[in-house]
Amino acid sequence: MSWWNDLISSLRNVVIFSYDIIFQTWGMRHLPRHIDDVGGPVEGLTAIVTGPTSGIGEETAAALVRRGAKVVLACRNQQRGDDLRKALLAAAAAARKPQPDIEVRILDLASLHSVRQFAKEWEAEKRPLHILINNAGVFTIGAPRAETKDGFELHMGSNHLGHFLLTLMLLPAIRRGVASLAAAKTPGGGGGAAASSRCRIVTVSSSYHSLARTGISFLDPHLARDSAFKADLGYAQSKLANILFTRELRRRLAVSEPGLANGVLAVHPGLVCTGVARDLPEWMRIAYYAIMGRVLLNSMQGARASIYCATSPTAPLEGAATDGYFNSNCRAIRPSANAQDDRAALWLWRWSAEQVGLDPSLDLPEP
Repeated sequence: MSWWNDLISSLRNVVIFSYDIIFQTWGMRHLPRHIDDVGGPVEGLTAIVTGPTSGIGEETAAALVRRGAKVVLACRNQQRGDDLRKALLAAAAAARKPQPDIEVRILDLASLHSVRQFAKEWEAEKRPLHILINNAGVFTIGAPRAETKDGFELHMGSNHLGHFLLTLMLLPAIRRGVASLAAAKTPGGGGGAAASSRCRIVTVSSSYHSLARTGISFLDPHLARDSAFKADLGYAQSKLANILFTRELRRRLAVSEPGLANGVLAVHPGLVCTGVARDLPEWMRIAYYAIMGRVLLNSMQGARASIYCATSPTAPLEGAATDGYFNSNCRAIRPSANAQDDRAALWLWRWSAEQVGLDPSLDLPEP
């Protein structure tokens, strides 16, 4: 009867997301139309955006550039990164603004070697970091199970494990960012607490996390057993992992670095028309974009929540009530019950550290 259960599950998903599609723009009616009117200032701050060459990531990076941040485009493809950098420089010139500080660096989150190389090079330069936006993600809708270069299920490996390792390896740089703001005593940045509140770790999750109805499978998190894998389940598990990681990171940082802990946030960007259908047959791709392009959010609308969480002076305080989770309306809300499970968050942290071979010196003590 597995086919019957699959059918019921699919119908339930259709109902849930049909509701979201119909009402998501209504929920956003209070937001400014343009992303540049969302959030606050970040001029002079250094930001890393993963997955910046398309969709939500591109809009996020562009918005930070326009606000005067020093933006690092952390992408898999050098040429696409260079092309985006040139486009952003040209846009600034056309607007008669000073040439922005934009850098392209290679980062493949499906390769732990690439993650380590990126973070080690950054650490070797002893550069401060103020904003880390873990945006990159994959959703292989319609495709069979695939693995990362390290043998992880592709969604869990790219969307969660790569960002888990990256974040912990960059924490020393973020602490330097806090110190640099405290030392500068700039408006809104002076003092330890105020400086900490301006530094952010924002991870792009999804309301799709709620479709992992039994939580992350402790026995088979990579969905390797026969018939265990479904693309939507793999994606849902990875997005649930994003929120649980945010929850546990906040808990561990809160002991000694409460200001920084409050800046650790996760967001649902909304249901956005992106490249998730690229693995479908051609006729299905055409139909998907023809229909969904009319009813889903565009990438700029989807990036507003990331920008709000990364730049709003009030986001850390607002997120304290929901353990750091925001929806596409830029409002702090509670995620699903599974995403509020402290036992699952602790298990995920320990399992993730083991999976990536985390250096014990980078681990954070349990409270």
